[in-house]
Amino acid sequence: MKQRVILMFAGWLIATAISANNTITISSTQGAPGEEVTISIGLENSDAVSTMQVSIPLDESLTLVESSGQLGSRCTSYSLTVGVKEGVLHVFVYSLSMAAFTDNSGEVASFKLQLGNQPQTLSLIPVKAVLTSPTGQTLDTSVNSGSVTTVCAKAQYSSMEVDFGEVPIRSTYERTVTVTNVGNDDLTITDLIFSDINVFSSTNTLPMTITAGQSKTLNVTYAPVERGSISKTLKVECNSVSKLNTITLKAKPFAVNELHIQPTSGISDEEVTISMVMNNMDDISGFQVEFDLPSQFEYVDGSFAPSSRKQDHQTITSLNGQKLRIIAYSATDKPLIGEDGEIGSFRVKLIGRNGTTLTPSKTVLSATINNKVENVVSAVYGGYITIQSPQINCDNTLNFGAVSVTESCKKTLTVRNYGNAPLTISRVTFDNEHMSIKEELPIVISSWGNKTLTVDYSSVEQVAFEGTMNIYSNDPDQRLKTVTVSGSRFAPNYLGISANNVFRNGNLEVNVSVDNYDAMTGLQFDIVYPGQYFEPFDNNYLLTDRATGMTVTTRVIDSNTLRCFCYFLTGGQVAAGNGKIMTMMLQPTSGNIPAGNYNVSLTNIKFGTSELDNKYAGAQTLMDDFEVIDALKGDANNDGVVDAQDASLVLQYVAKKIDTIQNADVNNDGVVDAQDASLILQYVAKKISW
Repeated sequence: MKQRVILMFAGWLIATAISANNTITISSTQGAPGEEVTISIGLENSDAVSTMQVSIPLDESLTLVESSGQLGSRCTSYSLTVGVKEGVLHVFVYSLSMAAFTDNSGEVASFKLQLGNQPQTLSLIPVKAVLTSPTGQTLDTSVNSGSVTTVCAKAQYSSMEVDFGEVPIRSTYERTVTVTNVGNDDLTITDLIFSDINVFSSTNTLPMTITAGQSKTLNVTYAPVERGSISKTLKVECNSVSKLNTITLKAKPFAVNELHIQPTSGISDEEVTISMVMNNMDDISGFQVEFDLPSQFEYVDGSFAPSSRKQDHQTITSLNGQKLRIIAYSATDKPLIGEDGEIGSFRVKLIGRNGTTLTPSKTVLSATINNKVENVVSAVYGGYITIQSPQINCDNTLNFGAVSVTESCKKTLTVRNYGNAPLTISRVTFDNEHMSIKEELPIVISSWGNKTLTVDYSSVEQVAFEGTMNIYSNDPDQRLKTVTVSGSRFAPNYLGISANNVFRNGNLEVNVSVDNYDAMTGLQFDIVYPGQYFEPFDNNYLLTDRATGMTVTTRVIDSNTLRCFCYFLTGGQVAAGNGKIMTMMLQPTSGNIPAGNYNVSLTNIKFGTSELDNKYAGAQTLMDDFEVIDALKGDANNDGVVDAQDASLVLQYVAKKIDTIQNADVNNDGVVDAQDASLILQYVAKKISW
């Protein structure tokens, strides 16, 4: 009989399908994790149906409840098979008599599934759905899938460990953990349970609700009071389906025991006090501090002094080369008083101009922890020591130039301070006995200021001089500044030249003057003149009383130059003083010199004294301008005035008492005679004019 039924079912499954409106519907439901929920299979059919087969793949988190299959009201006299094979749930409803399901709508069968522990919605989609008619034909079938939802909250944490790291005690530290609800129901945190409520706490307000998909922050406050290494926990009480709600809390709290070298500043070559300050949480009973002193510092022997924080502490200070070691200890293990402040200081002399940071190379702060002496230093901070220093600046040379022996020989030197501390000039010396300064020492020059030193040279010897000026100051890089001093002394022996304006037919007169400090025994010069218009002649000079007894000889050098030699044959001299000594004269080459401006000069000048030295101190070229002007008609003596004296000269010329005469042919008849003298007298009497 069983074999017959199976053959009948096989026939139904392979029978030709008949087109109709027949729909299988899988119900949807939801529940809590582990809950058993009922899934209903309904059918709406227009054809007569006697057999239904449905196959649905099941997720591994869903479990079929054994013997939970139930027939619906439409199939009370039918058989039902519900089972799972290889992850597929099979539901088979059939009648051995091939009777049709009653009615055309309603539940055919149901079964129960036990839900998993993860928040999720799983689809129930048949991979096979077959309806068979009472005649064994396969009917056209459509399917409405269902679903199963596991509803729960699930907490997910940004970290399962909070490490505060190394932190000083007696302070408060905050950390956060983000909680995200990755479930599909509200997550409710009801309590935060710390394993050590003495140091851990939270500021969150509870209960805290986090909707599905949202996040909130848990605050963890840590307030350590003791050193050590800890590992504690925070348990989050909540309705999360996950049981992993315990967060590990770690920290390495330590006591803050810091040594600070206080920054300071001072002036190079001076002493400064360096202070050591300690802030401590432990009871510090002793310390050892070592410094590798830089070259800018020179320890002042015996300068270390402990502060008032000491009790019965003894101190030892040693210096080996540039390594300074300072030790303080208590034979009775008494701690230093207080928790903050200076523990000692020492002095150093500053050297040079470059500041630096002073940091201990070794630091030990001793404290008794759990009956054991330990070095409890937590940090050491160096301090910057600023060195202020002066910086001298001045010229390397001081040149007086040429200074007359009749004048005081002084020259100023500007000394500048380009540093950031006062510059002190303590001493100034010279290797020349005639040199000195006028200012009183010491001289102090402020930062970026300047002062002048007046250097005096006292000798009046007529020579070039030189010396070295040594300036001693507190400039750390240039204690000695050397300045080369030079100059010369001379006698003010000068020549002067002046040329008179001349009528075109008159002699050019060049006046030579001497302004002399030394008595002059000889003089040489060249007179340079416009040779195309003037020329020398014999005895063409006139001496003044200053040059009485002086002999003058001349020599023509070229058409424009006449060299003059002036000397005394009998030991005479031109005494010291000033004024004209001679007039040199040059006669016109013709009476038609063009009117205009010309110049004459003296060059190649030598001034001789009894020591046969050339003591001339003036310029080597002296020049003066003169003007050639038209002759005044009737001015026979060329004095610029026509008067009766000119008429008298004309008459003397006519009488052959004088040989030459100028400007006398006033009637322009080519002859100088008595008529010209008469006309001059008439002109003087203003009876005629010309």
